[in-house]
Amino acid sequence: MPELDFTGLKDAAYHGFKPQFEKVVAVARRRRRRRRVLTVATAAMVLAGSGVAVAARPDAPTPPSVGVGAVRTPDFIPIPGGTPSPGTDQGVATGRPVAGDLDHIYLRWSECGGCGIRWAGTEDGGRHWRTGDLPAFVNGALDLRAAGPRTVVARYIPRSAPDNRFAEWIATTDGGSNWRKVQPRTAEALPAGWPVVSLLRGPTDEPLVAVDPATGDVVQLNRRSTLHNAVLVESVPAEAGLWVSGFTGEHIATDGRITGTGGAVEVSRDGGRTWSRHEFPDDLTASDDVGGPAVATRDGRTVYAIGRVRGSLVVWRSADGGTTWNRTAGTAAVGDRTIRAALRPDGVLVVQAGISAREDPLMLASSDGGATWHRTALGPGADPRPVPGGFVQTGWPDSKGVWFSTDGVTWSWMDPPQLP
Repeated sequence: MPELDFTGLKDAAYHGFKPQFEKVVAVARRRRRRRRVLTVATAAMVLAGSGVAVAARPDAPTPPSVGVGAVRTPDFIPIPGGTPSPGTDQGVATGRPVAGDLDHIYLRWSECGGCGIRWAGTEDGGRHWRTGDLPAFVNGALDLRAAGPRTVVARYIPRSAPDNRFAEWIATTDGGSNWRKVQPRTAEALPAGWPVVSLLRGPTDEPLVAVDPATGDVVQLNRRSTLHNAVLVESVPAEAGLWVSGFTGEHIATDGRITGTGGAVEVSRDGGRTWSRHEFPDDLTASDDVGGPAVATRDGRTVYAIGRVRGSLVVWRSADGGTTWNRTAGTAAVGDRTIRAALRPDGVLVVQAGISAREDPLMLASSDGGATWHRTALGPGADPRPVPGGFVQTGWPDSKGVWFSTDGVTWSWMDPPQLP
């Protein structure tokens, strides 16, 4: 979930369907705040409103995929320069997969920079795929999000647009067969029961949004996060509240690099209308400069804030929903690796230190609330996204497929589709 010299990134974003665009975006997100030269508008507002339905032209389903199963999964983090993931065509650029549930997976793709942007979707967990056009989208940057099994929204920024205020939005509620234009509206609080998403640049720059899973309408908060370089914690279940992690301040180096200082978390239990904050000592952080500590919780009451301080893993625990915190005794050497963390349904706290091959990642687990830690096999589970029926975790951009799980403990792998 993160190198930020943003000079020239706008051009890279607008040519986003050339090979390696996903890695450009991932690199930019991890280090997007190291300089204030933010010339790219690849973020997302979101949607509401109405428009004329536009019919897509779905292709015939592809033959059944053989890439779904629980017996074997590919390497969790591929070796740089190694063999591409099965089913990946190097001439096709694809985006991060998004999941409406364990069966409905979607992604955007294109064969070349000027060929138009298309969608691909599966309704049976990857066994069959169909594709269609995204209306009139050519030579621009697009962000795709799933709000339900068959409800997907897309935000598009034309290459000619001066900034993201000129973004166009469409939504489908039938799995991609028909799309309509939508217009976001703002509100004091996000509606209960609507999936909440953070835009690419994060809630410090653009407020959180929620999407109606039935209609594709979108509501955006009327205020941004007060934290610096904030990120929405998307691994937290909706009933646990809205959790945002970031920094209370910034440090600007002589070379212009901006890093966060004072790791902190904020939580809202009323849809973003009001927030409470807790600040941690020692610049607790899970990454160099985007987002503060990693947050792990199942119920919003027992909460862990996890990061690194001077190369060591540090864990803070709250038993009252973030009002008071105590530091746990357990630690481990993690260096300057990026941290991801989750509290599994079986009560095991898992940490992934390192999210790319160059970080030499490792997995840690604790069965006693962070009092002690032990090494475990590298695999998915530390960065899950709750969906109806279970959890999903993508390998994007290092791998284009999806891991999915019904219990958050045992994971299966789904190969990416062969496109076109």
